Parts: sequence; C-alpha cells; structure tokens
Amino acid sequence: MLRLLTFIILIALLAVPAGIAAPAPPAAAPTSTRSAPGGRTRIAAPITLPLARGLVSRYLNAVGGRVALWDLKAFSAHATISIDGTKTSGELELAFRKPDLMFIRLDLGELGTSEVAADGRIAWELTTTAEGDSAEVISMSDAKRRRRELNWFELALRLTDDAKIFRTIAPAEFEGHPCWEIQKTTRKGNEERIFIDRNDFLLRGIRMIESGPLGEYEVTLSFRDWRRVKSLTLFHQMVISRNNIDLVVTFDKISLDPIPSQTFVQPPRIRQLLKDMNELEKMVDPDGRKDDTP
Repeated sequence: MLRLLTFIILIALLAVPAGIAAPAPPAAAPTSTRSAPGGRTRIAAPITLPLARGLVSRYLNAVGGRVALWDLKAFSAHATISIDGTKTSGELELAFRKPDLMFIRLDLGELGTSEVAADGRIAWELTTTAEGDSAEVISMSDAKRRRRELNWFELALRLTDDAKIFRTIAPAEFEGHPCWEIQKTTRKGNEERIFIDRNDFLLRGIRMIESGPLGEYEVTLSFRDWRRVKSLTLFHQMVISRNNIDLVVTFDKISLDPIPSQTFVQPPRIRQLLKDMNELEKMVDPDGRKDDTP
C-alpha cells in the first residue's frame, strides 16, 4: 500500500510533468572589476570562498551548538500541512525520545491517516484509508530510516552525510537572503545545493535532484521563520517546492520538554498482532515444519 506521506508529497511534487534540468555546473569564483587610469579595466582578485565544512560548523553553532543537539533527550512537534492550489490539508505529529522511542502521525482527513511508532524494542505502522485499515510490525531499522526522513530538524547533523564532494562554489541569493552556495555530490552521484546565510549562518534552503515515476525532477526545501526554542534556534516553517507547487509544513508547536512514556505504548491492534505472531511461531517446530496436531 502506498504510504500516505509519500502520497501527499507525490501530489505536491509530481502533479506537474517533469522537465527540470539538473543544477548548473559549479561556477568559478566570481571576480570584481574596476576602472584603471586611462580607461583600462583592472580585474580584482577572485572572492575568497569559505570552506564548506567550516560553514556547516558555523551553522551548527548558530542553531545552538553540536553538543546541545547531541544532548537533546526529547523532541516533539505539531504541524499543519497544506498544498498550494489544492484542497488537500492535514496535520503532522512528531515525538522522539532517546534512545529509540518515536511516534509519527500524519492525518490527511478524508484521505486517511498513517502512524509509525516504536517503543524501543518493537516498531509498527498503522494505516487507514478509504480502502481499509492495515497494521504491520516493521523492523527497528526501517523505523529509524523513517525518523531520519521525517525529522528535518536533524538536518544540522546530517548535511555532510554520504558526501563525496562538499565544497563552497559561489556567493548566491536564496529567497532574498545572501548566502554561500555549497555543492554536495553523494557517493551515488546525486547532486544537491545547500544555501547557508552569509550573515547569520542559518540554513536557508536545499535544492536536489530526485527520481520518480515521471523521471528526474528538482525539489527545493526552504527553511523559514527561525525562532528560539529553549537552547536551540529552530525553523518553524518548511516548504517543499517543485514546478511552483508548494507543500507547506507550518509548525505551531515545538517542544524540547520530556515526553510521557504513554506516547510510545503499543496500541491494542499491534498487541493483538504480536500475540497472533507468537502463537503462530509456537506451531512451528525447530525444523520449520508446521505442527498440525490439534
């Protein structure tokens, strides 16, 4: 079954036929010119570009510091979701607690709901659509992958992950903010552009090339409305754009306070599913043969 989070992003990002070119090749460091006596043009020295990893370090410091991010014990948030030009809307709930507790719930109203959670030992997914309901026990590794994909606030710690090339290529502007543009090429050859503000060193945007049913397309992530939340500075709005279609995620609540353990308790359907799975295992002998004894 198509996962609802994928479904809503497909609505926003794949509704228009693909046809966007890959990012332009890295530009040479810009130079400035000035007139010399006699009307001749004198070329000034190229602009010195800061090291990309140094910019990421300054970004980490701007949001509160690497130590504060790693020491974060709990994080929860609530957001509303809307897609420009459509009636689709929804709500997103996130809750994470160290070491491996998580709760992610996406509610799209008539389109259905999707819940992925883990209690530290067992992870599961509950999905409700017009086609029916489903309950599934998933691996902890799959749950952690979902967390990485959805917890955009962890981007500060993952900007350099899997980078084969990571370098500053030019000054640039992103949504009116003067930025440094960083080229990132992953080990699989995927291209990204990262824009870090030249003044306050906050992350302003990421452009990337993705592949889908309609071929390659460019996706832009914009991070807006940065505000203080206790010891950290966090964005409160993220926009996912493609072909002028925007999926807007607006966070109306972000908390770093402790999260009650009840948030991560297995729901009745998952407890029953685990019980049924245990009963089935008891019917199989060590050689893997089914025991048909009444």
